[in-house]
Amino acid sequence: MLQIRGTYNIEKYLVGDERIPLLIFYREQERAIPVIICLHGWNGHKEDMLMTCLKLADTGFCAAAIDARMHGERFQLDFWVKFFENFPKTFLTTVVETAKDVSRIIDFLESKPFIDSKRVGLMGGSMGGFTTSVAVMMEKRIKAAASIIGAANFPQLIKNLSSVEIPIFNSLKKEPMLNPDEETRRFCEKYDPLNNLSKFPPTALLLIGGTADTLVPKECIIPFYEALKPYYCSNPQDLKLVMYDVGHAFTSEMETEVTRWFKEKLYP
Repeated sequence: MLQIRGTYNIEKYLVGDERIPLLIFYREQERAIPVIICLHGWNGHKEDMLMTCLKLADTGFCAAAIDARMHGERFQLDFWVKFFENFPKTFLTTVVETAKDVSRIIDFLESKPFIDSKRVGLMGGSMGGFTTSVAVMMEKRIKAAASIIGAANFPQLIKNLSSVEIPIFNSLKKEPMLNPDEETRRFCEKYDPLNNLSKFPPTALLLIGGTADTLVPKECIIPFYEALKPYYCSNPQDLKLVMYDVGHAFTSEMETEVTRWFKEKLYP
């Protein structure tokens, strides 16, 4: 059984005009330390990342967790209405706006003397994985990132969710899933990582997926990795794909791989 022991500094902030809820976890050290921003999945909240953050703090990082747009402390009363009425538009908007929040969080963290702002990491699972990919496109201060069970190819994701046999997704309004409106299609085209491959280097990027994942299928991850390879030809060690024989889950093996990745890239 996992045991977390020791003394941690745990701080909470509401950042910027958007009042982004932020938790940070770290142990006092004599020098500035790298920071890893952790993003939760759809219908989750920052506290979902608690154990991951504590383990990262144990490893010598400062770990930061935020609530995505419309989630956690930013929950909106019309959350379910918006998602059920037009899942593609609402999901993509949440991903992109949260990715923009990552830059605001980095701005804030740069003011902390115990954080080395030249060693910033970003990780996320499921919706947080998609958000991680989009944030890396936008923000060059991210030195290393890990996108877990969520990477790219928004059209493939929406197509898959429109047919998956899971009650909550079966109840979504079908027309926007099968035939997104023009605004949503353009939004998707602009922000889909598959259409922005040149924006990923030099960030070191780890992609993790499950071969049996029925929510975010391997078609959202493996082709993205293959498409990125030419852009990392000068530094192939900074792009990595690991697939596990699991479904839509963030396993302890995945967590170990992610920690190893950040130790390699942020603690060289």
